[in-house]
Amino acid sequence: MFKFPRKKPAPYKSVTRLAAIEVLESRQLLSSAVSGDVTMHTNTVFVHAAATSSTSIQGYTPDQIRTAYDFSNITFPNGAAADGSGQTIAIVDAFNDPNITSDLGVFDTQFGLSAPSSFKVVNQTGGSKLPTTDSGWAGEIALDVEWAHAMAPKANILLVEAASSSISDLMSAVKYAGSAAGVSVVSMSWGGSEFFSWGGGEFVGQTSYDSYFTTPAGHQGVTFVASAGDSGASSGVQWPASSPNVLSVGGTTLNTQGTTGTYSSESSWSGTSGGYSQVETEPAYQTGVQSSGARSTPDVSYVADPNTGVAVYDSLPDQGFSGWQEVGGTSAGAPQWAALIALADQGRVIAGNGTLDGASQTLPMLYNLYSAPGTASYSTYTSSFNDVIDQSSSNPWQWRWGGRGRSGSQATAGYDTVTGLGSPKAASIVSALTATSSTNSSGSTTNTGTTSTGGSATPQALPASTVTGTFTTSAPVSVIGGQSGSLKLRLTNTAATKFTGPITVTLYVSTDTAVSSDDTAVTTLTLSNVTLRAGASKVVKLKFSYPTGVADGGYYFVASVDATATSTTPAQAATSATVAIAAPTVDLSTTFAGSQGVLVTPGKGADATVTIQNLGNVTAIGTVTISLYASTSTTLDASAQFLTSIPLRTIHLRAGRSMTLHIHFVAPQGLPGGTYNLIAATTSATTPADNNSANDTAETVTRG
Repeated sequence: MFKFPRKKPAPYKSVTRLAAIEVLESRQLLSSAVSGDVTMHTNTVFVHAAATSSTSIQGYTPDQIRTAYDFSNITFPNGAAADGSGQTIAIVDAFNDPNITSDLGVFDTQFGLSAPSSFKVVNQTGGSKLPTTDSGWAGEIALDVEWAHAMAPKANILLVEAASSSISDLMSAVKYAGSAAGVSVVSMSWGGSEFFSWGGGEFVGQTSYDSYFTTPAGHQGVTFVASAGDSGASSGVQWPASSPNVLSVGGTTLNTQGTTGTYSSESSWSGTSGGYSQVETEPAYQTGVQSSGARSTPDVSYVADPNTGVAVYDSLPDQGFSGWQEVGGTSAGAPQWAALIALADQGRVIAGNGTLDGASQTLPMLYNLYSAPGTASYSTYTSSFNDVIDQSSSNPWQWRWGGRGRSGSQATAGYDTVTGLGSPKAASIVSALTATSSTNSSGSTTNTGTTSTGGSATPQALPASTVTGTFTTSAPVSVIGGQSGSLKLRLTNTAATKFTGPITVTLYVSTDTAVSSDDTAVTTLTLSNVTLRAGASKVVKLKFSYPTGVADGGYYFVASVDATATSTTPAQAATSATVAIAAPTVDLSTTFAGSQGVLVTPGKGADATVTIQNLGNVTAIGTVTISLYASTSTTLDASAQFLTSIPLRTIHLRAGRSMTLHIHFVAPQGLPGGTYNLIAATTSATTPADNNSANDTAETVTRG
């Protein structure tokens, strides 16, 4: 990501190198290959500085984009609003944006949107311990979340934050996102160069990751969407957009009439990456639009030119920018196309069909709408897509690379490697995708990792991993959340050949002996390079803290053992018995010592003895304040007369222990003779907080 101004591209020079990430200007992330891993960058461009007020916000609004791309005319037969209800959009980004919840609230308030039906932020394995903050990626997160929500306002949003921008972490996040309960579409606004060397030959198995972009076994259909990239035609295609299982979104310059958003014209954005893959072969769904033998990108397009960008609110300062900004880049299109797919999935569910599988349904069905210019069906194709066509240009900086691996720089009539099929006419697109056919333009049905039956996808299971796990230590009978723990796990290579590669072990607590979407991840151990001979094993130690966010009860510990460089299903191992996990609690009970009451004389000093006991299961650390009142009632109400207090007494009170305090006070003068109630009230500020207020007051009688 970078701030305006942009530089002119330098002339291309032929070099021999390993796969690298296209260098960004100014606001760039690391871009090097380290130990076989590659750092991905975001595909977002910020052009205008922060607005000084809500009235000076620049960039298209959600209503304008809905009008321009015809979202406003999407209808369903039962009259339901086309808002993504019942669908979950998973957004995969790197690092943490600590302000995203409040920033989304500002965005919604500005544009009159209600909050998402559900908004959840998790780490790359679904846990609650979020990664470190990165201000650059925070801008990407703000764009992705705000605009996926803007186009499908009632869809659930699941933000999955990878620990870093490395491929291994991002792909771990993708794997979790695609398998999470309820997810029907995954948005990825990041990428980098393909995994090849210009000298020839793949140096890392890019294709081994293709299975990550398919619907997991037993899960409803999932479509994976990625931005095509912002490095221009000269740099060729980016990955993961070049995976044949991913819907790749290129960029355009969008012009509308006035402030209404009515579509006027569209041209290609020169920053869009596109062309022909050096690694992936041509998928069957593309045979009707090109015949290069290689996968080409992008598939579709959307507004991306930062000079005709969208309004985004990001309060986390980055290089002096914060607040409202006008944002472009192909990142703007990926979450909005993901929202469009979610709307189609909503319509399919209403019609009694399953959600779309990207590889076997979404992509073939979109390409099936295509007809070449000059054919009788060309008008049918252009009723679903804005066919983006550039005027000829004499710009000397316009790229005109040809041949495999590079694309021309201009959008031509029909399909091209700058804008793909074109930008959406959303109402028509949704109508087509809610149909049940998944036949592509060549007349065949594409099936990558799934089988298509009656318009719904039935995923094929990946083979089981040959690396298995077994717990070698027993878990304790009962624990308290937040306490430290450890378990030993034996990893065994059950194959007849040697295993070499990375292994990721994720430990969950579960109510049964298998990992499911409602389980809680407690730790992840990444082993970057494991070598095990056939039949050999090694023991690893998993250190963790028992979770505090689960309900009290018995849980199994389940380890998921993932040989991450192989296209296999992770092995699972479970403890033989459950562990009773109780939430850490503090319960401060207040009582008066003795049962004889307190001897008082009006106008004279007296003493009361108060006991505070911790009835919880963990130490209470913090402060307490004890206030003393006189009242004719046995409860603390407005008639009570304040006597004195001991403010902010520091405590470190272990579970089951008590402390006694002597409180000196002066009995009020002028009170009618008789017996009164003396009430002690305790307020506290402890960690954990006192979870029971019912026993925070005590009363005794006075005598005199």
